[in-house]
Order: sequence, then structure tokens, then C-alpha cells
Amino acid sequence: MKKPTVAQRRTEILETTCEVVIERGFAATRIADVAKRLEVSSSLIHYHFDSKEQLLAEAFAHYARKDVAEMEAEVEAAGSSVAQLDRVIQNYVPEGSDDVEWMLWIDGWGEALRNPMMREISQELDHQSAALVERVIRNGVEAGDFVCADPAAAATRLTSVVDGLAVQFAAHSGMMSRDQFIEHVRTLAAWEVGLEPEDLRGSDDAPRTGVSGAPSPATENALRRLVARWCDGATRKDAAALAACLTIDGSFDMGKPVKGRAAVEKTFATALGSMAWVVQLAPNALFEIDEAAGTGTGRVAIHETYQQKKGQPTTLLGVYHDRFQRVDGQWFFAERRFERIHTL
Repeated sequence: MKKPTVAQRRTEILETTCEVVIERGFAATRIADVAKRLEVSSSLIHYHFDSKEQLLAEAFAHYARKDVAEMEAEVEAAGSSVAQLDRVIQNYVPEGSDDVEWMLWIDGWGEALRNPMMREISQELDHQSAALVERVIRNGVEAGDFVCADPAAAATRLTSVVDGLAVQFAAHSGMMSRDQFIEHVRTLAAWEVGLEPEDLRGSDDAPRTGVSGAPSPATENALRRLVARWCDGATRKDAAALAACLTIDGSFDMGKPVKGRAAVEKTFATALGSMAWVVQLAPNALFEIDEAAGTGTGRVAIHETYQQKKGQPTTLLGVYHDRFQRVDGQWFFAERRFERIHTL
């Protein structure tokens, strides 16, 4: 296998560190824990990072910057200023008391009290979040949708309220529901920009269940990654990886329907076991998604070439007709039905 570059290795270490921190917390995470998870020596970690403090700070920055970038993409996809402000609220408020992203943010604030590097990065990221809210409010003012004399101050108040409530929401079970949390923030946001809370709640551009259309940039990216994971699993002849792309009760149909991850994995293990090699590509994909419901459909063109252990290479052209489902924030195939178009 090709040896990973320095940048690739650093990214691998940072992402693994985030996994360990989510499980153990910043204070309890040791370099040895990260090394063990990666199955490498602690000296390799020290080669890339001078200290535990630097490793934790850069891991937090790596994770949080992706989180902020995804939220920015979601907000930019909304049409009007009112819809963008409500999209900020929907994305900023934690999904639940066990929201992984928010657990990392809250733990990061605590670590920032003791780690100067973490403090600097935490301050930078908090500023980016507030700047996004400020930009949405300022654009709304310029468009004539909002009335706000000081968008920067309004953004600071809004993000501070969300941050404070998020800590209580995460730490105190049963304190409030997520819907109540959102209503608190909507009320303050509406007051800050000269609207009524109903104006945000009833935004024409807000996601509505039963309405399918082009996915948001974040969802589009997630679905394309799902398709890429499937192609990669096929190319590596990894039946488990293919099955993991489906919901627990998902189905695969290539002439004969197979239902459930376990059954699909068994089917692929048999089929791939007879092949010497296989390469699968997905040159084109189109999705229709109901963001609010977390469901959708799609068509994915497939170009696959394979060779049986006893036979000649064969090229297969076709289309997957897919149903998608979002489960705990992650997209899966609920159904994949293959339509064969041509075989060479």
C-alpha cells in the first residue's frame, strides 16, 4: 500500500483524537489512547505534535471547523434572509442532550480554561459562529427584511444565549425539549431583527415535510459520499462495507430483492468471492430530498468492470434507483434497485 503523506497522517491522527475525546473527554484523553486506537507507537504521535496540549487543540480545531463550514453551507442554501436566520437557529441548537458536536464544543470550552492553545482556537471558532449570524442579520437589514441597529451586538447576544442554554440542555436531563429550546431562541432572534417569532416559524423557505427538491449542499455532499463509499466497498470487495451503507432493514434488488443488512452482506460476500477483481464508478447522480422528513430518492449511473476468477473481464452499465433515509443525522440507502442497461 502507498505510504500516507505527512498531511494524511496528521489528519488521521486528528480525526482519531476526536473519536477518543468524544468517548473520554479532553481531560481524560492521553496520547497513548490515540496511539492505541491507531495501532501505532506514541512516538509517531509525538513526531507530528509537540505535546498533548497541541494535539488536543488541533483536533478540536479540525473537528469544529468542519462543523462551522457545514452550518455555513446549510444557511447559504436557504433562500430569503428570514429563512437563513431560521436555518441558523435550526442548525445551531443541539439535536439533543447527547449531540456529539455540542459535547465536543462544551468540553472544549472547559479545556480552554487550562490550555492556552485551546483557548486561542476556541475564541477563533466562537468568533466565526457569531460572524455567520451577524452576516445573516446584516444581509437581512440591507435587503429590507430586518430592522437592527447593531447586527454585531445582536449576533453576540444570540450566540451567547444559545451557548448558555446548550450547556444546561446537555447537562440537565429533562430541563427542556429541543422544540422549547428553539422557541426561546426564535423569540430572542425575532426581537433582535424587528419580527415576530411566527415570522421565523412560518418562513416560506423553511424545510416542510412532504416537499422534495434539490438537497442542501451539506446533504448533497453526504449523499455523494454515501455513493462513493458504496463504490469503494465494491472495488475493495468488502461485503460488510457495502451492507453498512444500508439502513438496518434496507433492501438491495438486482433482480431478486434481498432485505436487511445481514442478508445483503451475505449475498455480496458470495458474489464478490467469485470475482478476481472489480472496479465500480458512479459518473452521475441526481437526488430529490425532503430535508425535513429526512427521506429522498435518487438515480445513480454505474459503470462497473469485473472479472470472474475463471473468465474474461466484463463491463456492466446500469442505473441504481435509490431511496434514502436519514438516521441519527446520517444518510443511508433504504433501498437500492439496479436496472441493467448494457453488458459488454
